[in-house]
Amino acid sequence: MNFKSHIIILAVIESLRKRGSWTGKTHVQKALSILRDSGKTTVPFHFVLYKHGPYSFELESELEQMQSYGAVAIDPNPEGYGVTLKPAKMAKYLREVESLSDEERQAIDEICTFVGARNVADLERLATASWIRCQESVSRSTDVAKRLHALKPHIPIAEAEKADREVYSWLAATK
Repeated sequence: MNFKSHIIILAVIESLRKRGSWTGKTHVQKALSILRDSGKTTVPFHFVLYKHGPYSFELESELEQMQSYGAVAIDPNPEGYGVTLKPAKMAKYLREVESLSDEERQAIDEICTFVGARNVADLERLATASWIRCQESVSRSTDVAKRLHALKPHIPIAEAEKADREVYSWLAATK
């Protein structure tokens, strides 16, 4: 069991909840993907470009492990879409056996402030734009938007450009 990975996930869940997020799995997935792209801290998960943007099968597996020993609860979202993640009884134990540095905690709080209470459609656009910019090394905004639209035809070019501007501004501010 990788408690370091678990404390990172728990910190993201807690930080998102403080910022008004309903904290679904998509919020945690996309927050950690964008955080990895920022380079502000090590994110111990491998991501692939998947149906709705960057996704980590490892992260999904770790969430299931955390649920199995009671560090997180995964409940149906009362709004009727997806699930809500929240700390559970064994989160206290996890905090006792593992910790984060001040730099890690600050990086997590910064990405969770950026992600906040955004909806999953916004997160798909932002995380995919970040992926294209950072993992595919596409630097021109028009090229990022074209690539995003090519990958996700349901995202109009104007929305792809807006997503790239937002993620580029956030990434630049974190450097």
